[in-house]
Formats: sequence, structure tokens, C-alpha cells
Amino acid sequence: MAIGQTPATDSKSVTNRVTEVPVPELTGDQAKYYMRVSLKAKAPKGNEVSTRFHSFFCVNEYVMRMGRKGLGKVIVFEDVVTKDNWQLQISINIILNRRGSTEIKRDIRKFASDFIKSKAKELNHDEFVKAVIAGVFQMRIKKGASKIYPVRYNEIIKIETLKTGA
Repeated sequence: MAIGQTPATDSKSVTNRVTEVPVPELTGDQAKYYMRVSLKAKAPKGNEVSTRFHSFFCVNEYVMRMGRKGLGKVIVFEDVVTKDNWQLQISINIILNRRGSTEIKRDIRKFASDFIKSKAKELNHDEFVKAVIAGVFQMRIKKGASKIYPVRYNEIIKIETLKTGA
């Protein structure tokens, strides 16, 4: 699938360039308008360059719109290792219905952290990113965390590649 064209004098100069692509362009799902994927160019083959996953993020406007006055906020940063040894840093934003106590926030943070680590161990990086884009993990985190305290919204807002498995 062709993502775009990049002008270059030498095809080798395109190596390691990062291209940002909206998720609806890749999946066709216009409801995911706020998600972006960054792809990093690998070694060229003639005039074509293949890419690999570099990062995923939600646009700031969407993330800022989730928060409101009087709501609790839990942010989880977690480094995980996938089944194929990719090291990823995950950022999860969880918005509670009301301000919760420190103990409640700690329990929700621990639940989300343990959940995301266990799922990363089970899946390779491609499957993991596809599940995040589909919203599978977000629904499960919301359902599980709501047993601790009512959750209004949650979103995996960022995935960064720290080390590739190759």
C-alpha cells in the first residue's frame, strides 16, 4: 500500500525519515480521526521504500477535551516488551467521574499497568498496535477500572518505540 511520495535526490537519503499518517487513511474508519501513526522508512529498494511502525499518538485537542473541572485524572506511563521483543512506552489517560482518593487512583493505575503489560507479552507489536487502534484495550481497561471506581473516559494516548525487535 502506497502511503505517500517524498522527493529526494538519492533514494538512500530517505532512510530513517519519519512520516505521520492519520489512522483513517490506513483503516478507512473515519471515527478514528484523532489518531495518528508515525512510520519510519527502512532501506530503499529501487524507487520504493518500505516503512515500519515508529509511534502512535492521539492529537492534543482530543486529549484535552476529555478533561473537565471536577473530574479525576489518572495518567499511566509504562514500558512494555512485546512477544517479538519490541520495547514500547505506553501512555494511558484515564478520566474518572469524580475526583477519587489517592488509593483509588493508585489501584486504577496498577490495574491498567498490569493489564497492558500482560497483553504486550501475549502479542507481537503489529497485533498490539492494531488492538490499540481498534479500541480493544481501551474498552477492557475501562470495564476493569470501573469495578474499582467509575471511569468516564480512557484512551491510550501515545505509544513510542524505544527499541525494535529486529
